[in-house]
Amino acid sequence: MGSFNYNCDGQIELTDYLKSQIKSGIAMDLTTWINSQGKAQYTQIEEVIKQTYESEKYSSELVGRLTNAVSVYVLNQSIGYMKYLKDKSSI
Repeated sequence: MGSFNYNCDGQIELTDYLKSQIKSGIAMDLTTWINSQGKAQYTQIEEVIKQTYESEKYSSELVGRLTNAVSVYVLNQSIGYMKYLKDKSSI
């Protein structure tokens, strides 16, 4: 494994531990994790945009609604990925 940074208590920093897990293939990187959910990332984003477009296409705030929908998608993926990493690292 690679080198790790240790905090003042001599413990491995979590980010270094997770980086080594991802590099070694024990844990998936974010894109691989998203794609492992049964649909490719591009397809998932396309579905979010289509759903939002259909419900908001006559709204004067369509672009803002689409932006918000993608932002929420990214946030949810980030939260899910952090849960995955937490489970993978057994913290």
